[in-house]
Amino acid sequence: MELLRKYVVMFRQDMRQVMSKRCGQDELNNFLMLVGFVFIVLSMLTHRWIFTLLGAVFVVLSYLRVFSVKIEKRRKENEIYMRYLGGVVRKVHHYKLCVKMKLKTSRDPEFSYFVCSHCGQIIRVPKGKNKVSIRCPRCSETFIRKT
Repeated sequence: MELLRKYVVMFRQDMRQVMSKRCGQDELNNFLMLVGFVFIVLSMLTHRWIFTLLGAVFVVLSYLRVFSVKIEKRRKENEIYMRYLGGVVRKVHHYKLCVKMKLKTSRDPEFSYFVCSHCGQIIRVPKGKNKVSIRCPRCSETFIRKT
């Protein structure tokens, strides 16, 4: 067991060293993986080989970007993507956080959870206080919500 643990630690260190010189995951990679996944699901529903091929191309392209050594080039590609679709990405992320907070609020009877629209910070507020002014601890944005 100790030998296995030693090899796992060594593998983690080696992977950390290898990935420190790679681009890694970014928003454009997430989008490419999503598009690839959609094409693969579409191919399962329609039984068309072209959708499988397109899905595989998008997934492979995403992995090529993740393991790329040209970090500056990948960063510029991601900046262009974020310039044109960044607003949509941020809105989707904000709505995802809001849904998560609604679920947390329904499970926690004592507190309500809110998401700061400016920075995305999750804020916990006691329930039963009616309308309250909430100040975000991270960015000091103030907004009024009903608890």
